[in-house]
Amino acid sequence: MTTFQKIPIAIFLFLFFSSQSIMAQDIQQAIDALKDTLQLKKGEDRVLVLKDIGMKFRSVDRDSARHYMDKAYQQAETSDDDYYRARIWVAYGVLSQDEGRPKEALDFHLKAKPILETSKDYSVLGSLYTNMGNAYEALSEFDKAVDFQLKALENYEAGKDSLWIAGSYLNLGNRFKLIEEPDLSLEYYLKALEIYKGMGNEYMVTTSNNSVASAYIVKKEYDAAFEYAKKAFDGFESMGARLDQAYPVTNMALASWGLENFEEAEQYYIQAIALQKERGERLALLFLKNDLANVLLKQGKENRAEALALATYKEADQMDFIPAIDALSKTLSLIYEEKVDFKKAYEYHQKHKAARDSLYFSEKSREVLNLKEKYESEQKENEILRQQNELVESELSIKKRNNMLMGSGGLLAILLIAGFVMFREQKIKAKNFARETALEKAMAEARAQEDLKEQRLRIARDLHDNIGSQLTYLTSITDSAKRGIDKGEVFLMEKLTQMKQFSLVTISELRDTIWAMNKDEISLEDIKERTQQLAATVHEATDDKVKVNIKGSPINKVLNAFVGMNLFRIVQESVNNAVKHSDSDQIDIRFEELDNRVQIVIEDFGKGFDTSGESTGNGLHIMRNRAQKAGIDFDQESILGKGTKVTLQVRA
Repeated sequence: MTTFQKIPIAIFLFLFFSSQSIMAQDIQQAIDALKDTLQLKKGEDRVLVLKDIGMKFRSVDRDSARHYMDKAYQQAETSDDDYYRARIWVAYGVLSQDEGRPKEALDFHLKAKPILETSKDYSVLGSLYTNMGNAYEALSEFDKAVDFQLKALENYEAGKDSLWIAGSYLNLGNRFKLIEEPDLSLEYYLKALEIYKGMGNEYMVTTSNNSVASAYIVKKEYDAAFEYAKKAFDGFESMGARLDQAYPVTNMALASWGLENFEEAEQYYIQAIALQKERGERLALLFLKNDLANVLLKQGKENRAEALALATYKEADQMDFIPAIDALSKTLSLIYEEKVDFKKAYEYHQKHKAARDSLYFSEKSREVLNLKEKYESEQKENEILRQQNELVESELSIKKRNNMLMGSGGLLAILLIAGFVMFREQKIKAKNFARETALEKAMAEARAQEDLKEQRLRIARDLHDNIGSQLTYLTSITDSAKRGIDKGEVFLMEKLTQMKQFSLVTISELRDTIWAMNKDEISLEDIKERTQQLAATVHEATDDKVKVNIKGSPINKVLNAFVGMNLFRIVQESVNNAVKHSDSDQIDIRFEELDNRVQIVIEDFGKGFDTSGESTGNGLHIMRNRAQKAGIDFDQESILGKGTKVTLQVRA
């Protein structure tokens, strides 16, 4: 399996905003009931009813949804009330999200946020934060998505709103699925499903069944996935929510793909694409078409797969939607490999690698999990404070009782009571001390586990980003060589040469990763030593046609492993770019000390390039991303005919 293992949350996400849930009744009946209610409403009350009608129409007619939302906003303008304007802005944001414009959706939510945060309405704030989380998720800012969903959950819990607590569980399940934590994802989905069953909310039971199906797909349990998706499909059909059937149909397609029923999967994808076109969900369409291209490829329909993937890639590129670019470039690499066009296969493989690096999935996964643990740690700390308060109140109660006894008894009684009280207080203090010690030990163990998890994620990120893609392509070349073994010696020599080149790159990157894995800290001397090894490699690879000169003595300082590794990676990429593109026979690398900072300058004296036409993709984009994540100041200057200079600064 390839693409569908990272299923876009947009395909399964339901934005929770309307003030009433859709029960088992037919959606059209719910709309008619709201229209009847509208006749009795005036002023601000009409705003919310019109908004609810618009939100109900989202599942059956997008134009009608927009029409009623416009009427709601006109009514809010007539009432001249910022609160009701803000409520409609959030609703507009939901519609924009549905139509594949998350940036526009977020702008609406941010405009409403300062107004609604003064309302202290738990339900309204929970809805706002949920929809902000959805927008950030579509923009690949997963840490903010989880942060706002946890804020939403806090408000729903404060308001004791079971419906929306369950909705938050669904959204958190979606986010953990995106970072490939399917067990956590399934846990949250099942929590939501149980709450909705207890409430008798058939619409959200159906939605939860579909979400459970998506988790089973990530776990590769395809029979269970198809079973839950079919339940969801039948549930939406019984309620008349025809357009919402796009979601379970997508899961049925994915499950069929996993079971290698490719013709059946193709038909489900065609059905899902037709439904999503009616819904107008552009982001979901990108991923559906990408998956359909993969299913066509599995059936040997390379030309159809190529045409569909190229057209969809162009659309994703125009939208600058990196998650779709990532998936489609990988698909195109596989297609061209199958068509024995290795030049294009490698070109799209590099685009896939660049998109994957810019997304920083592993880094963002770590941030998401840290947010979850931070939330749980706050809960533990609150429990510790509660217990400490109880202990203080207990001690005060004892002292008060003792004072009363001392005031009413004789000297002998006072002495006896005082002795008893002292003994009791010492016993309580000893008990309290033991309890606090146990709590502190538990917190220390939790922090140690968090540190261990962060280290594992850092190792996983480096192995995935820098080794995994090389090994994937090496495997592809090997398979290609097997298929073309009868094409003659020239073909096999070309494949063996490619395999050697990728093996050497993989060995080099693996050494770099192991070097960083074995260190909690990386000194500037370590970085200089690795740079000298890099220079030796360049000399050998170019038969000494390119000289790499390393100057300066770095200060005796150390960096944490994450910053140090990224600093070396940027130096390495800068040198590689100079060797490949500058036509310079000399590259200078200078280590310089500036107050409490260290500066590394990589300069060539080649042909340079026009910075006004500078690309924001591939190598330069990756270097800037690395620098930003690691807190490294990055600057690149280039002059035509004179060369290029990269300047890096980091606090040491």
